[in-house]
Amino acid sequence: MNQIYKFYLTEFLKTQRYFIPIMILFLQFSKLSYTEIFILYAIESAVVFLMEIPSGVMADKLGKKFILILSRSFLIPAYLIFYFADNFILFTAAIIFLGLNKAFKSGTHKAFIYDYLKQTGSDISPSEVFGKGKFWGRLGEASSSLIGGFVAVHFGYNAVFLFTLFPSILNVFNALTYEKIEENSNSGSTRYSGMIEHFTKAIKEVRDNEIVLRLIINSSIFMICAETVEIYFQPYMVNVDIPLKWFGIIYTIIFILTAFGSRYAYLAEKKFSRATLTNITGWLGFLPLLLLGLNINSSFIIFLFFIVFFLRHVRRPAITTEINDNISSENRATILSADSFFRSLMKIILLPILGYISEISTIYVSILILSSLVILNQIFFRIPDEKKGNKNNFPI
Repeated sequence: MNQIYKFYLTEFLKTQRYFIPIMILFLQFSKLSYTEIFILYAIESAVVFLMEIPSGVMADKLGKKFILILSRSFLIPAYLIFYFADNFILFTAAIIFLGLNKAFKSGTHKAFIYDYLKQTGSDISPSEVFGKGKFWGRLGEASSSLIGGFVAVHFGYNAVFLFTLFPSILNVFNALTYEKIEENSNSGSTRYSGMIEHFTKAIKEVRDNEIVLRLIINSSIFMICAETVEIYFQPYMVNVDIPLKWFGIIYTIIFILTAFGSRYAYLAEKKFSRATLTNITGWLGFLPLLLLGLNINSSFIIFLFFIVFFLRHVRRPAITTEINDNISSENRATILSADSFFRSLMKIILLPILGYISEISTIYVSILILSSLVILNQIFFRIPDEKKGNKNNFPI
């Protein structure tokens, strides 16, 4: 199989997460409160925070392919524990393995793709590969949501994790077949001191590059808000009396539509610069969050959630390519990991607070707070458009 198609297969297999349409309901069914649910996600973020940069350094030093195989292996114990879990301690163990998977895969796979395309002289742009990868990822989420909803209704919540185990195993074997790429690692520098030196060099590169720094901060804040809102989607549907049997179908439709958004997102770069595209989608994300926070008790909310999902996936390929274009290859995985690193740090701080607010007040207050963060993000961390030679004005 062509290596690029293996990239797409990876995206499809890793999103065969049949628990997507019922995850929050599953945790609530297991007697977890909003505070405990958000603490679980904060623990996952803490694991990512602690391991994000070391995993990126390991990828640059020990090889990206090795780290990709390792990251996918962490999902196997995670899903097995979820299948048997019935208390907060077991859920914590499972979520730690999910955090390890996220930490070791974030940045590394994109760095592998970028380096592969560059080294093989491919005429396919990274944005196109990232966008098409997102397309297959969304199709994977669509199909898994449809299957997961069916499994949950007929076999129970726990069964979806057993089903999810099989594609995760296949994805490990897929990674084993990846072609080798040239690495800039120095085996003599894999000792701890060498990793610290490499990490320091990568951070200095980010600090000295205003564009990369703004891209990482802007992307992280927007992603946090979008991902947090998704946690509220299932409770929202319960509040407007949507039957469980429709959850999988609704998720399927949303993921199919966002799949095509990701698939053709690179075409928008032909009309807008990546900076402009990032800023426009950032501003557009405010309105649906505001409306959701106003507690509109209608099935119309599904469309608002769709907008948030869509914007999240459309803007990501452009941001990833823009970061790659402004960083060096030897620090690529480490710097790309900084995006997830910063996002994890903010989740550790924000998620317990938002969970507590949801507990003592309502989820709508929490969403209004998220909408405010999106606005502040665009005001203080808008992306300057160097192609227009304008670093001070809003680039549209």
